[in-house]
Amino acid sequence: MTVSTISRAAKLAIIATLAVPLRPVEVFAAPSAEVAKRCVHYAYILYPWKRPGAGPMSGDRQAYVNDCFAKNGDVPVPVPPAPKH
Repeated sequence: MTVSTISRAAKLAIIATLAVPLRPVEVFAAPSAEVAKRCVHYAYILYPWKRPGAGPMSGDRQAYVNDCFAKNGDVPVPVPPAPKH
């Protein structure tokens, strides 16, 4: 073996050793189209759309969608909030 071959093999071994801890621990699959539609629909029932600037926005709708995705859409059908007078 030549020095360049040993050097190349050593480099590959070092790269492989360092790359192992960088791999993702857990990989989630994307939700199906039906689950995504249901989760977004339910989120807009619970947190209705507001005209931008009409009030402070919060991350509640996005948090609900993320939670729904994590549960694969297995969430109870939400009841719309009562209208404010």
